[in-house]
Amino acid sequence: MRSGSLVLVLLSCVLLTFAACKSKEPTVLKVYVRSNNHILVPDATVRIIGDISEGTPEYFEETTTNSGGVAFFNLDELFDSFDKEKNTAYFTLYAKDTTDLYTSKKIRTKMNLTTVESITLSE
Repeated sequence: MRSGSLVLVLLSCVLLTFAACKSKEPTVLKVYVRSNNHILVPDATVRIIGDISEGTPEYFEETTTNSGGVAFFNLDELFDSFDKEKNTAYFTLYAKDTTDLYTSKKIRTKMNLTTVESITLSE
């Protein structure tokens, strides 16, 4: 009976070790940009700015949407600079097409997850 308990304890330790060594998932923000007619907009300018008032460090990144109207942001580097206990970041998302006016929206992302957002451009 003792050897059965010992095997169970050893097996538990091995499983916990493998679980602890599991690699983390990337932190990605995926943004769909839509026109006011709800059509995906290629080549739209998309930017995110960290919301300092919510505890997110200063952060700015800008990209354009691909031919499918989607922009991607890899946020691993930002989350690597966070405290180990903090796993949420807050941003203001801005998007525009050929106009000079940006549409904005408040968003949040979580560490090791892909966050999907959609923003509809103003007229």
